[in-house]
Amino acid sequence: MTPTRERQPADRHVPVLIVGGGGSGLTTSLALSDLGVHSLLVERHPSTSVQPKAHILNARTMEIFAHHKVADDVYREGAPAEHCGAMVWLTSLGGDAPYDRKVLYRTSAYGGGDLAERYAAASAQPHANLGQRWLEPLLRRHAEQRAPGTLLFHHELIDLEEDATGVTATVVDRASGRTLLVRAAYVVAADGGKTVGRLRGIPMEGTPTFLEWINLHVRTDFSGFLPYDDAVVNRISSLSDDGTLEHCGVVPMGPERWGRHSREWTLMFSRPPGAHATADLDDETIVKMVRRTLKLPDDHVMDVESISRWPVEGTVAQRFRSGRVFLVGDAAHRHPPSGALGLNTGIQDAHNLAWKLAAVLGGQAGEALLDSYEAERRPVAQRVVERAVYSLFNQIAFTAATGVVQGAHPDWNRAQMTALFSGTPDGETRRTVLREYFDTNRITTAHLGLEMGYSYADAGFVTPDGSPPPPADPLGLEYRQTARPGSRLPHAWLRVRGERVSTHQLHTVPGSFLLFAGAHATAWQQAAAVLSEQLGVRIDVHDVGADGEAQSTDGQWTRLRGHDEDGAVLVRPDGFVAARSSTGRPDPARWLEDALRTALGRGAATAGPGGAADV
Repeated sequence: MTPTRERQPADRHVPVLIVGGGGSGLTTSLALSDLGVHSLLVERHPSTSVQPKAHILNARTMEIFAHHKVADDVYREGAPAEHCGAMVWLTSLGGDAPYDRKVLYRTSAYGGGDLAERYAAASAQPHANLGQRWLEPLLRRHAEQRAPGTLLFHHELIDLEEDATGVTATVVDRASGRTLLVRAAYVVAADGGKTVGRLRGIPMEGTPTFLEWINLHVRTDFSGFLPYDDAVVNRISSLSDDGTLEHCGVVPMGPERWGRHSREWTLMFSRPPGAHATADLDDETIVKMVRRTLKLPDDHVMDVESISRWPVEGTVAQRFRSGRVFLVGDAAHRHPPSGALGLNTGIQDAHNLAWKLAAVLGGQAGEALLDSYEAERRPVAQRVVERAVYSLFNQIAFTAATGVVQGAHPDWNRAQMTALFSGTPDGETRRTVLREYFDTNRITTAHLGLEMGYSYADAGFVTPDGSPPPPADPLGLEYRQTARPGSRLPHAWLRVRGERVSTHQLHTVPGSFLLFAGAHATAWQQAAAVLSEQLGVRIDVHDVGADGEAQSTDGQWTRLRGHDEDGAVLVRPDGFVAARSSTGRPDPARWLEDALRTALGRGAATAGPGGAADV
C-alpha cells in the first residue's frame, strides 16, 4: 500500500474509477451500470479508436454483449454472416508471373462456413465482425446512455494513491489543463498498460517484443483482385523480385459494404525489431512496401487514412490485482493478433470482474471474492498468450512446403513457386503437401475449445461435485460442453412458456444467479426464495423437465446437466456454473446456502456481508 499525504478533498467520488476507454473499459462501464454501480471512466485520447484494430468478436463475447443488450447493434453494424466465414491465402493481388494471383489455400474460419453447425451447437450467439473503430463508439453510446456524464475523454490519469479506505486518483483534463481529484473504492485499469501497471510496479512476464507490427487503414477498391466475398481475412504471401516471400494481411472493414466490395481495409504486416525497426520507416516507404508486396498496379488508387506501428510481445502481468486496483485487457495480457483472441479476452475479463465488484460494493459478497478475479482470469490469459504467439509462427510455417528458402537465389525460389502451380504430378504433390501444412492453421481459425472451454474449477470459488473434467483437447479445437462446476453454462435450447429460448437467454437480469432444477423443483424453489432474501441476492429458478416450467426441446440440456429430476445446477452472474447437485438433498437450503457463500467469497461460516469501502 502506498503511503499518502494528508488527503485533499476530492472533486468527484465514485465506487469505481475506470482508466481507459477502449473495448475493455467501455464494457466495464456499461456492465457496472447494468449492475447498479456508479463509475467514472477517464480516457487520455479525445475519442475512441481511430484505427480499425481488432474486429472478430467470438461467440462468448457476443453472449456477454447479448446479456448487456448491445449484441443486436453489433450484428446490425457489423458484417453480414455471408461475408465473414472464411480465411484465404493468396500469392498476390496483382502481377503477371506464373504464380501470381493464385489461391494457396482457403478454409472456414471463426464459426463461419463449414464450422457454423459446430459453433451453433455451442452457443445461440454467432460470432460478429466489426472493427474497433466502429465497435468502440457503439459501446460508448450505450455506456453514456446508461450513465450520462460519466465518460471523460481527453482526461489522463497521472497518479494513484491508495489508503485503507480507497484510492485517490489525480486526473488531468488535457484540453484545459485542469486537475481533478477522484476518490474511488476500486480502480479498473483498462489503459493498455500505458500508466496504471507502471504506477503500481506490476511487471509483465513472458516474451518481450519479438516483432514490430504495422497496420494501414486504407480506402480503396480491391473487388477486382479478390476471388471470394466471404473472406474475413485475406493473407497475401507474394514472391518479390529478389526472391523473398513477403506477407501482408488484407482485411475488409466495411462499413457500408462488406466482403471484397468493402471500401475500408486494414493492411497488416510485421518486421523483426532491430536496426530497420518500423519506427525508422516513414509513411511513404511503408506504403511503397505494401504496394510491392500486394503487387498492385501503379495506377491503382489507395487512399491511406492512417498508419500505426506497435510492438508485438507475448506477456502476462505478474499480478492482475494490486490492492484496490485491477488490470483488464491489454493492461493484463498482450500478444499478437493471431486467432482474434485479444479484444475478446479483455471483454471477458471485464465481465468476470464487474459482477464481483458490484457484489462486494453492494454488501452481498465478501472482499475475498475479488481475489477470484486474478485466480480465474490469469490462467486463461496465460493460455491465450501462449496460443497466440505459437499460432503466429505456425501461420508462416507453410513456407517450408512451398520450397521457397529465405536467402536462396531468386531463380531457385521462382522455380519453386512455378512448380507449385504446374499441371504436372510434381505440382499436384506439392499442392497436396501444402494443404497438409495449412490444415494445421485450424488452431488459429477453429479453436472453439480455446474460446469457451476454459474452467474456473481450480480457483477456489466454486463448489466441486467430485466429477472429473472432460478430456482436454491440446489443440483447443474441440469444446465439450459440461455443467461441471467452474465451466461455462452449457448452451441448450429450451421451450419456456411456448417460446424457444437458450439457457443463456434465461439470464435476463445482470447480477442474478440462476438455479436450473429438474422437474421436481419445489424444494429448490422454496430454498432459493428464503436465501435470496437472507443473502440479498436474486436467484431465478427454472425447473426443466417433462412437468416443469421449461422443457429440453432436443434433450440436449438433459444430457448435459449431470443431475436427475431431483438435482440442480447453480449458475453465477457471469454465466459460469457455481455448484451442481446430482440429485436431491435432505436439506436443499443448507446445500444452496453453502454454494452461494462459496461463490460470493463469504465462506460457509461467514455471517455478515463483505464490506464496501469508504469512498
